Amino acid sequence: MEIIKKNKAIMAALIVNTIIAVMKYVIAFFSGSASLFSEAIHSTADAFNQIVLLIGKRKAKKAPDTKHPFGYARATFFASFCVAALLFFVGGAYSCMEAIEKITHTLKDTGEHTLDMMALWIAAGILFVSIILEVFSFRTAMHEVKEEQEKDGSEKGLFKFYKETRNSSLIVIVTEDLTAIFGLGLAFVGVLLTLFTGNPIWDAIGGVAIGVLLIVAAFVLGKEIASLIIGESLPEERLNKIKEVVLRTPKVTSCRNIKTVAIGSDSILIEIDVEFAADGSVSAEDVMQAITEIKTNVKSLWVDEEIYVSTCVEAVKPLSNTIFE
Repeated sequence: MEIIKKNKAIMAALIVNTIIAVMKYVIAFFSGSASLFSEAIHSTADAFNQIVLLIGKRKAKKAPDTKHPFGYARATFFASFCVAALLFFVGGAYSCMEAIEKITHTLKDTGEHTLDMMALWIAAGILFVSIILEVFSFRTAMHEVKEEQEKDGSEKGLFKFYKETRNSSLIVIVTEDLTAIFGLGLAFVGVLLTLFTGNPIWDAIGGVAIGVLLIVAAFVLGKEIASLIIGESLPEERLNKIKEVVLRTPKVTSCRNIKTVAIGSDSILIEIDVEFAADGSVSAEDVMQAITEIKTNVKSLWVDEEIYVSTCVEAVKPLSNTIFE
């Protein structure tokens, strides 16, 4: 029960994708629909992806040790990148190959097409139901997005949230759900066109379109996760909050530089250059007290996250003109 509560979006996607995958495989087998088969592969890849994400999140909770002094928080980034690779190769590339083979076979077939119309109508119904289920999964993910935004104290649009969040698992779920909804729409159109025209080429074209969609989604997702693995800074709003905390600390004259890097979905490393007056008015005890206060207050900004604060103390002349970079 605890794992469901903490991973609502992932669990909702896992359950939905598993149910949908089973339905799609059964109907694809009887109808011979390339679009539905592509979507079945897509749902299978998505369901497996949720398991990969859960394993990554479990690994990320391991306590720091000698070899990994900042913990294993980046395991979620690695798991998310694996998902992007699976979405590309299993979901996109394989779907394209299967659908292209179906197109080739259809073009070479000079005889009458034997379509199981009843199975195709059932396939269309399954796709429609799948769209409803995926919308439910997407709404669950968007609810979690809203919770993340409230935690940050900002109301950002989905695109800005997507670019700035460090919750790689949520990025994956949102991407998969949106891709699934559009992919199901393409499959639905392909099956309907086949039903109305009696030509299976439309269904096969729908399968190719789904494969291309998955490849594009995998590329976008991989790009975002790669940026997190390399190391992203915190958004400007958060940097400004840190600067405000430092500048209101007694005896501090300026904050010359702040460097931050996300080392996990809920872990941040912060390095701050703190300046004090070099006129003899600040004792070593004052400096130590100020640094302790800065670390405590910065960590209190985001109590739900693991924050590591490192400071560099600099003494400058009272009239020096420093700027925050």
